[in-house]
Amino acid sequence: MKYKVLKSAAHNFGRSFASTLNWRGNDYVMSHLARAVVTSGEVELSVDLLSGQAQPTALLDGPVQASVTDYVRWFPDLLRSQRVVPEAVRAATMRMRFQPERRVELHGGMGGWTIPFECVVSLTDDHGKVHQGRVVGDWAVDNFNIPPSWRRRLARWVSDLWRSWRQYRFKQATLTRGVVGSRCSPPGR
Repeated sequence: MKYKVLKSAAHNFGRSFASTLNWRGNDYVMSHLARAVVTSGEVELSVDLLSGQAQPTALLDGPVQASVTDYVRWFPDLLRSQRVVPEAVRAATMRMRFQPERRVELHGGMGGWTIPFECVVSLTDDHGKVHQGRVVGDWAVDNFNIPPSWRRRLARWVSDLWRSWRQYRFKQATLTRGVVGSRCSPPGR
């Protein structure tokens, strides 16, 4: 086993948890979590990836708890998929920390706000070495003045429109350069 892949596994775990692929209930888990941070005053979720214990309870509403449970269950499979023997990991934690004091209101037709976060996944191998994966970013949370399903349909429509425009511009650029029939494919394909 190559121990250097543990840093990658840690990063991949954190990236997956803090992504739009992590959906529970009626919204993204990160949105549920960010709202709980703002209302409760608790700023950090801590999860032991081996035992499944998580705290504080103020951040563990139904969808967040369900997601944490599923991710803890998936963790050994992630390790195996990266050719890591799960038994080689002696300790594994995830810390998701938000910065509510740096929250910024979004202006525009849809409203909402963004909040900075940092997700640090630490894996300690059987030699005692700690491997960390770090994901840093801003999470956008919607307001409730527009039903989320309507807003998601609008966002999807705008995304499709933007992708079509880029493909059109790419085709126009290749035609004007005389590169017709090249093996290049437009972005998004």
